[in-house]
Amino acid sequence: MRKIYRVHKNSPSCILLSVTIISGFFLFKSEQIAHAKASQDSAFMQALSENNISLQSDEYASNFGQGWYICANDQPHCSMWNARKVVNIDPYKNIQFQVGNLQLKFPKGRPTLTSQDGRFSLSLGMMMHFDVGGFVGKDVQHGSNMSNHRSYLRRGRFIISARYDDFIVTVSPDAGEFYQNTYSLHDAYIRYVGFKNTVLGVGLIQPGSSMEDSESSNSYEFIERPMVIDMVRNISGGEPRVALEGIHWGERYYVGAYVTGQRLGENFRDFQKNQVGGLLRAAFRPVATADVDVHLGFSGAFAFHGNNRRYSMGSGPEAQIWLSRNYIRTGMIDGVDSVWTLGPEVGLRWKRLVFQSEYYQINLQRVKDGNTSRPNLSFPGWYMSTSYTIFGQPRQYDQKTASFRTPQGSLFNPAAGSWGALEWVSRWSVMDLNSHLNSYTRNGQFLGSYGGKQNIWSTGFNWYPSSHMRIMLDYNHIRASSSLNNPHNMYGRNSNLLISRLQFTF
Repeated sequence: MRKIYRVHKNSPSCILLSVTIISGFFLFKSEQIAHAKASQDSAFMQALSENNISLQSDEYASNFGQGWYICANDQPHCSMWNARKVVNIDPYKNIQFQVGNLQLKFPKGRPTLTSQDGRFSLSLGMMMHFDVGGFVGKDVQHGSNMSNHRSYLRRGRFIISARYDDFIVTVSPDAGEFYQNTYSLHDAYIRYVGFKNTVLGVGLIQPGSSMEDSESSNSYEFIERPMVIDMVRNISGGEPRVALEGIHWGERYYVGAYVTGQRLGENFRDFQKNQVGGLLRAAFRPVATADVDVHLGFSGAFAFHGNNRRYSMGSGPEAQIWLSRNYIRTGMIDGVDSVWTLGPEVGLRWKRLVFQSEYYQINLQRVKDGNTSRPNLSFPGWYMSTSYTIFGQPRQYDQKTASFRTPQGSLFNPAAGSWGALEWVSRWSVMDLNSHLNSYTRNGQFLGSYGGKQNIWSTGFNWYPSSHMRIMLDYNHIRASSSLNNPHNMYGRNSNLLISRLQFTF
């Protein structure tokens, strides 16, 4: 009885002690949780800052372990399927070494040496595009057999960049396979970036000659550009091209201008030798919201003073499997005094869906041949493309290039339910190399171009397991009319092409 009494006698003290201990435990846990949440919030805000992203008033974030999905407030559950944006934790940000008076860091995976005062940096990047593809079925009834396949290194580029204050020097050798092994240097230039939202440059530069051409090759919807874009960029752009560059942009506009010379390489002869040219591109973004972007613009290119006044154009399938097998081609056109083009560009993003289109008419101004007047020739071409991000962050508008960046996903980790980003793409591309088909001299000499017309319908998928990697799969259905004196397409073609790319960058 005494023992029980003592218990009852001391019950208030025991209860008070128990309550104190339990309260202290929960207070300690609450402080831990609050500290963890504060650390998480701090990491989130730092990640937003590192990715130049701001959380809008109509958005909220959901932590998926290695980063955050950002969704609209009207979405009850935020995941990779409906995320507006994906913010990953940079796994390389805390990796650094001291190398003499320099620090070795890895911003977004790129090894970079930086001086202690931050004025000097030296970085090394890499781009690898490995393609495998071939034609599906035989096409022997229309000329030479195109049913074989091959694999090759499309791009194997190293990017060496040095920065001192506002000056940047970049050199990019390339071990990839190019047309007739023309060159092994992609670019080599110096740029000044001391003015706000402005780039001034000189050297071997690849000008942004159109909306599609202003995208990095790491961002293309398909493995290669549309036919007309390749022809437009080859007038006075392409790489490597001696050029002066001036670019300026704002939140709602972009303007870029270039003065260019000839391309490097012995295979660029005739009109492309010693030519002078230029490009102008301007764009306006009248609508810019979280769910909608509208892009309107135009691009133009011109070239003159080329040697020999001889110019030619051609295109095969929209893949570089066999560069020398053009389905459509003009042959060599004589008397070309100048080449120019001008055309509109339109882009629209609605949530996860992106549509874009460009139209160009390439014009060849020609001179007389004695008493014979050569007609000026015009070659129209266009494309319409659509992409839809199935999961991950959809394509976002890039003000610096006035084009759309690639989707972005969480780092591939099936155990955590993270699968990167996946998009579906489709495109219709047209190029017409026929012009003045009824133009002849009195003695029967043909003065026009019977190069053929080609339509390509394409579809495919792009998977992004991480920001450094992409796997692409494209299917192209190609229909081309006959092309005069073209051994690869004397009677017209109807072909199917399947091609895949493994892409790795840092």
